Amino acid sequence: MGVLLNTVDGQIIKDIPAGDMQFDLVAGTIVDSAGTQTLMNTNLNYYNLTQANSLVIWTSDADSQITLGNSLTVADHALLHSINQYAYSNFRVTIPDNSTPDASNQLAFVASTDIWNGYIMSNYSHQRDQTSDTSTNTSVVYLSKHVGGYNSYYITTKNTGSNSIDLIIEFSEDGVTWIPDSGYTGSGVTIVSTAGSNFNAYASTNDHHFIRAKVNSTGAGSHSTFTIFYNFVVNA
Repeated sequence: MGVLLNTVDGQIIKDIPAGDMQFDLVAGTIVDSAGTQTLMNTNLNYYNLTQANSLVIWTSDADSQITLGNSLTVADHALLHSINQYAYSNFRVTIPDNSTPDASNQLAFVASTDIWNGYIMSNYSHQRDQTSDTSTNTSVVYLSKHVGGYNSYYITTKNTGSNSIDLIIEFSEDGVTWIPDSGYTGSGVTIVSTAGSNFNAYASTNDHHFIRAKVNSTGAGSHSTFTIFYNFVVNA
């Protein structure tokens, strides 16, 4: 039975910035583009081994690029990847600059010394997180995600301050041309500060390529704090 390598606590790695993320299986370390290090549960050196032979990996952005050793995998625009019968001691995941906030990407993996990875990672998955800020007089993008590969999108914006805010949800297929979703055209949806009415819940099953949320203060100079909760789901 082979060795399984994962994060030290088995948890998904979160808050990953764009750029190259380096996985050293011999040393058992993971370093992202900002220099943040995450330890693996074990390492190949402990077993006097130099190579793993299979990998199952999920990334929250389907545009992520995986490189095993010196071999670049095909950019298949998928969230979940399974690679078997290939020897390697390190791999790299290049996280694209598709997210606002930037460091909001996530990743999970299981590497194995077996030539066939017996760990089955379900394609039923989701990425969820939240971001908080304070509105201004200008409509600003506070959340923007590449959502290719997901089936459903849920964005709940809660006004946590004392003034009202305006929310616009937009979609794009090329990441350049943005179109307001139905019900969010013009100045968007006003979210008041009254308890019980101080939120907007957006949900969509349209398979768009990009989704973003823009917020501004309803009244000039009357700003408000808010939190955007998001959940992107793979149903199949």
